[in-house]
Amino acid sequence: MFKNLCVKANLILIYIGIFAFLFLWDVKGEVFELRYLIILPIFTSSLFFYAENLNRIIKDLLFPTLIFLHLFIIGSYFGYDFVKRDYFGLIYLALIFLVIKNNKDIIFTNLHKILSYFVIFFTVFYIIFFLYSGSNIVLSCYNGWFFRTKFFFLENSHFAIIAVPIINYFSLYFSELENLDKKNAITLFFSIIFLLISYSNFSTTFLIGMGLSQLMILFKKNSNARFFFFSIYIIIVCLVTLFGYEQCTERSFGALKPIKEFHTFKKKQNFSELEILNKDKNEQYNEEFYEFKLKKMNISMSVETFLVSLEITKKSLTEKPFGAGFNKYYISHNDFINKILLTDPDIKKNNIMDGSTNISKLITEFGIFGLLIISLVPFFYFRNKNIKTIEFFLLSLISMQFLRGVGYFNGGFLFAYILLFYRTIYLDNLKFKLVQSWQNKK
Repeated sequence: MFKNLCVKANLILIYIGIFAFLFLWDVKGEVFELRYLIILPIFTSSLFFYAENLNRIIKDLLFPTLIFLHLFIIGSYFGYDFVKRDYFGLIYLALIFLVIKNNKDIIFTNLHKILSYFVIFFTVFYIIFFLYSGSNIVLSCYNGWFFRTKFFFLENSHFAIIAVPIINYFSLYFSELENLDKKNAITLFFSIIFLLISYSNFSTTFLIGMGLSQLMILFKKNSNARFFFFSIYIIIVCLVTLFGYEQCTERSFGALKPIKEFHTFKKKQNFSELEILNKDKNEQYNEEFYEFKLKKMNISMSVETFLVSLEITKKSLTEKPFGAGFNKYYISHNDFINKILLTDPDIKKNNIMDGSTNISKLITEFGIFGLLIISLVPFFYFRNKNIKTIEFFLLSLISMQFLRGVGYFNGGFLFAYILLFYRTIYLDNLKFKLVQSWQNKK
C-alpha cells in the first residue's frame, strides 16, 4: 500500500517538475522560480533508489562530480573566486541529474502526456488572456507579442525554443498515427490551434528553427507521405515569411552581406588586441569606421551579438583550451569583449552570462570537452536509422538552443541532453556494442 502510494506520488511530482522545468522557466519571482520544481521528485525517487543502497548515489553522481572537479581545477589554475552562484548551480545540476537519471524510463513513457497537457493548458490560457486583455496580433521579428505582454515567456524567441520542438513532435506523431481515438482527436485540435498561435507570434528564431528542424526530421522520415507534405509546406511558409518581412530578412539572410562587409573592414584594420583596446584614441580608425558605418552598415544588434559570442568562444578556446569552467562564460566575456571590434558599444551588455547560443557557452566553459559534448547530438542523429518521435523532440529542443541559447537550466536544455545521453549510451546499448566490437577484434 505504502509503495503504491509512493509510486503515484513520484509520478505526480515528475509531471509537475518536468512541466515547470520545460515550460515555466521564464516565470520568475524575486526569490523562487517555478523551474526549481524539477527537484521535487528527488524525495520520492530516493525512497526507491537509495533507501536500501545509499552507496549507489556516489555512482549516480559521477557526471556532476566530473563537472565540479573540472570547475575546481580550472578555477584554481586561473585563480577564480567561487561565489554562491557556483555552489548553488552545482547542487542544482546534481539534483536535476539524479531526478532525470533515476526516472528516465518513467519520463519517456509519460512525456507525450506532459506535452499534450501543456499544449491544451497553454492554448486555453492564451486565448482567454488574448481576448480579455484587449491584445492585438503583433507580426514582428523585433518586439513581438510575448515581449510586450510577458505572457509566460519574456520574448517571442523564448517561446520559439519550446514551440518548435512541440510542433515537430506532434506533426510527426499524428503523421504516423493510424487510428484517431477521442483523446488523440482532442490533442490534435489543440495542436493545430497551438501551431496557429506559434506562427502568429513568429520570430527569426522560430522561422529559422522551424525550417531547419523540419529538414532535420524530413531527412530521416522522407518515406512518410503525410509528414513529407506537411514539412514541405511548413518550410515554404517559413521561407516566404523570412523574405516577406523586412525585419526578419534583416536578421537572417539580409545580415549576410553586412556581416561579410564588416568582417572585411575589421580584417583590413589588422589591429592587435592592444590597439583595439585603444581604438578610441585612433582618429584615423574612428573616421574610417564612421564613414563605413554610415554608408554600408545595416547589421542588427542580435546578429552581431551572436557573432560576438562566437568570437569570444574562438578567443577563449585558444587561450583556455580546457574551458573557463561550469557557468563561467561571463569570465571569458569580460576577458575578451573589449578586444573585439563592435559596431555598437551596447553589445557589451548583451548575453554576458550565457552567450547568445549554447554552442558558445559549452565550448567556452568546457573547451575541447565542450566540443565532445556537442558532438553527441550529430553522433546520435547520424548513427541511428530509426529515430523515435520522442527523440526528435529532444533533438529539436537541443538544436533550438544551439540556435538561441538561454543557458543550461532554462528551456529544458539540460533535461533533453541528459535523456539523449542515456538514450545513446544505455538505452541504445552503445556501451555493450563497444565492448562487443572490441572483443571481436581480439
